[in-house]
Amino acid sequence: MNLLDWARFGSGGGVAPLTVVLDLTLAYVLGQVVAWLYIWTHRGLSYSRNMTHSMVLLTMIVTSVMLVVGDSIARAFGLVGALAIIRFRTVVRDARDTTFIFLALATGIAIGAHHYVVAVVAALGIGLIATQLHLTGFGQRHTDTGVLRVRSSTALENIEEALKAWCKSHELLSLKESTGGESEYSFEIRLYHPAEREDLVAAVRGISGTSLVTVALEERAEEW
Repeated sequence: MNLLDWARFGSGGGVAPLTVVLDLTLAYVLGQVVAWLYIWTHRGLSYSRNMTHSMVLLTMIVTSVMLVVGDSIARAFGLVGALAIIRFRTVVRDARDTTFIFLALATGIAIGAHHYVVAVVAALGIGLIATQLHLTGFGQRHTDTGVLRVRSSTALENIEEALKAWCKSHELLSLKESTGGESEYSFEIRLYHPAEREDLVAAVRGISGTSLVTVALEERAEEW
């Protein structure tokens, strides 16, 4: 059997290498479609770039697991049992961390089931995709969006007038009235230039009657 035949048909019951490559490639493409839908349709400030990466990688990881399981009921029950014995005492707070835990599990399962082609191609391929997602900045949305909190005794119109000079858009999220004539305002803002955050804070702080100004912009999510 030559190399081309081995790539197309495999040898002795395992999944053919070409099948593994094609399946993982399709999973990569469709995983990105799902991730882009998440990016385009997400609203609010809880957006996570790591979640978009996880969607792409998990699609590929689950594909590799299914390649190992195939039509074997015994292998499927064995997979459930293998996952059932795992207990995590530490809370996993990041979707990326969970993703790599699944990658390690999928790789171990593939090796244990003697699907070495799936294990090697999936581990190396998914690793390369993770690197590509990081280097290309995939999933990074706006870095100019954030929340501005102002405590002031001045009129709301005065604060909004200052925001117009620095922000593409601003929306009042909440208003809390307190004793002493001061009120606390929370705005969702989008700056013209993220680097001008300190200038915005200085401008709002310069408004008469303002005692506290804080701004938190959406992070660039550089954990990768």
